[in-house]
Amino acid sequence: MSTSFSPSQLSIKSWRSKPVIDFMWRVFVVLLGDLAGSISVNNFLVPAHILSGGVTGIAQILHHYFVILPIGTLYFLFNIPLFLLGYRYLGKRFILLTAIGVVGFSAATDLVHLNFQTPHHDPLLMSLYGGVLGGISSGLAIRVGGSMGGTDILFVVLYRLTGRNVSSTGLIMNVIVLLLSAMVFGTEAGMYTLVSMFAASRVVATLMHYQQRKTALIVTSQAEKMANAISARLTRGSTLMSASGTYSKQNLGVLMCVLTWLEVADLKLLAQDIDPHAFVTILDTTEVLGHFRHLLD
Repeated sequence: MSTSFSPSQLSIKSWRSKPVIDFMWRVFVVLLGDLAGSISVNNFLVPAHILSGGVTGIAQILHHYFVILPIGTLYFLFNIPLFLLGYRYLGKRFILLTAIGVVGFSAATDLVHLNFQTPHHDPLLMSLYGGVLGGISSGLAIRVGGSMGGTDILFVVLYRLTGRNVSSTGLIMNVIVLLLSAMVFGTEAGMYTLVSMFAASRVVATLMHYQQRKTALIVTSQAEKMANAISARLTRGSTLMSASGTYSKQNLGVLMCVLTWLEVADLKLLAQDIDPHAFVTILDTTEVLGHFRHLLD
């Protein structure tokens, strides 16, 4: 299986392979997310009386009653016990990037106030823009191996300790924030807070899986012919594994091939054309490490 890279691809790869430069790049991305998060809070959510999710939303509520304490400062104070908890159970790079994210967001929220025109007369747009920017903030930090602190740290620690999905904890926290929003700012504000939370969650999911691939497993008696066709017609490599049918006792081949979602339909047609009896299953693949690009890709 041959793999080719352009000079620009090789230079990018070697540039990112240097640990110090790679870490500085991650820090830059986290700080960029901090700026997006501060704009979300200062320019869209707070003016429209819309709450962010998690710890930021709690900080907004307290700031509403105790104006002397800025939102960023409250957010930082809430994160101190969570950070100490995470420091004990989580990796050094994750906790360091998270610390940078928390400090950067706190500072940017309190100190950076950009003045530009916003659709303040339209709370729906304010909630959508605020949610999208908040999602970008969290999603960028997660993409580079860190987080924006808050409940993200708690979720990861609980997962490490229990081995179970603890997303219900985040749901409970956001329900509390929604109820507080409705109680303090009114039912309508609570509804727009829900819109903002949904927009943020969709953006985070998109950033997490924007390069999502599909892995095809093809069980066939025409494995070699199938592999050649995948290489020629889809310009993808594949891995061949030997297998045998438990019922037929026939020697078979299992091809594993990673594709983009656009190529799945072509693979199905190709498999059906070469071996109508082939068994094909398509799996979601959230991340690919190694040389995904092949031939003309």
